[in-house]
Amino acid sequence: NSSLDKTFISDIQHVRRRETIAMTPSNSLVALKSLVDQKPIVLEKNNLSTDKTSVLNSIKEITGTELTPLVASSGLSIQYAIMMGLIHDAQVNHPGKAIKFIVPPNCYGGTNDQARRVAACLNNVEVVDLPVDGDNNMVQSVDIVLNQIAAQDAVPYIIAEIPTNPRVEVPDLVALKEALSKERKTPDGTIAIDPVFILDQTFCPNVHFLGDGKMLSTVRTISYASGSKFPSGGKCTAGYCVGNNKTSALIDKIDLHLTLCDNEATALQYEILAAQLPSMNQRIKDAYKNTREFVTFVQEILPNAKINFVSEELAEQGFTPSVFSLDLPTQGNNDEERERYKRELNLKLINLMITEIPQESKFCVSYGQLKGCYWTIPATSTQGTTKEGDKDYIVRASLSPDLDLDLHKKVFKDFVDSI
Repeated sequence: NSSLDKTFISDIQHVRRRETIAMTPSNSLVALKSLVDQKPIVLEKNNLSTDKTSVLNSIKEITGTELTPLVASSGLSIQYAIMMGLIHDAQVNHPGKAIKFIVPPNCYGGTNDQARRVAACLNNVEVVDLPVDGDNNMVQSVDIVLNQIAAQDAVPYIIAEIPTNPRVEVPDLVALKEALSKERKTPDGTIAIDPVFILDQTFCPNVHFLGDGKMLSTVRTISYASGSKFPSGGKCTAGYCVGNNKTSALIDKIDLHLTLCDNEATALQYEILAAQLPSMNQRIKDAYKNTREFVTFVQEILPNAKINFVSEELAEQGFTPSVFSLDLPTQGNNDEERERYKRELNLKLINLMITEIPQESKFCVSYGQLKGCYWTIPATSTQGTTKEGDKDYIVRASLSPDLDLDLHKKVFKDFVDSI
C-alpha cells in the first residue's frame, strides 16, 4: 500500500535475513539431490531422542549445572527466547513496572541489534548502555546502572560477555558478584528487584560459573553460548542456555518461548552437537595453546602493537579463549591520518594472511572452528549494527586446535618486515 510508511520493510527484511542465515538446511540438500537425480524425496531417519539426551548430558557436564539445558536453532534464537521469557516473567511478577535490558554498546552486533528490536516492540521495555571494556570497568558500570534502575523501581536484566568481545577482558569476578548481589532500595524504601545476569560465555564455554559453589551460583544467572563456535566446531548454528538453581522458574518461561517460536535445535543440529560436544573441552585447550604461542610470537616481533588477550594468571583460572585482538602500531600527523593508516594496515595484514595461507586463513568472524585461522575487523563484521562511536577498528584473530602455526608465524613476520 503506497500510502503507508515503508520504514518497516527494511526491518522485516533484516530479521528474515538473520533467520535465514541461521538455518542448518538438511532438507534443502535432500530436495536438491531429488531434483538432480529425478527420484522421490527420501528423508533420512534420525536418532533425535538419543542425540538430544547425549547433548543435554554433555552440556550439563561441561557447565556443571543441574537444570535441563535448552538448545535452540541458533545463538540469536536462544537469546531471543531468554529475553522474551524474562519479559514474560516480569509481566507476571512485576506487572506495570519498566523493564530494563542493560547491554554493552560495543557487544556482538546481533545481540545488540536484537535487544534493541525487542525493546522497540514494547512500551515498557528499554535498552540501557553498559560500558564494559577498554577504559570502562564492568563492575563499576554494573553497580552504577543497577543503582539507577533501583531508583526507578524497574526490573533489571543484564546481558554481558565474559571474556568481553573484542577486547578479551575478564572482570574481577568477586567484585562482580558483590555488585550483582548488593541489596538496593527504591525511593519509597522497599527492596529493589534483584537483577538477572545473562552471561554470554561463547568465548569460554568451558568455564564453570553457575554450578553449586561457583562464582555466580548465588546470583540469578543464565548463561548461553553460540553453538556455531566451539560446541559444534563450526558445523552448525545451534545455541544453548543453562541456568543456575535460582533460575528454575525463569528457565520454564524461556522454554515456553523457545517452543512458541518453534526455534528448538533441529534433529541434524542435535546430531552434530552430539558428535562434537564430547571433544569440546580438549579442543578449547589445544586452540588456546596455539593462540598463546602465536600471541607470544607477535609480542616478540612487533612489541609496539597492543594485544588484547588473557593473562597467564587468568588462563590458570580456566579462561583459555582462542581469540585475541591486535591494535597495530600507526603513524601520521594527526588523529585522522593515524586512524586511516591503521585501518589500511589492518586490511593489509588480513589480505596477506588469507592470500598466502588460503587453505587455512579466512576472512571470517567465527572462532571455535575445527581447523584453520579466522581473521576479522569487529567494526565491519560482528559490530555491524553497533553505533559508530562504539566500534572497534582493530584486528581480531582466532586460532583453532589444528593449523600450521609455523606458516602463520612466517607470514606474519613477512607482514612486519613490510611495514
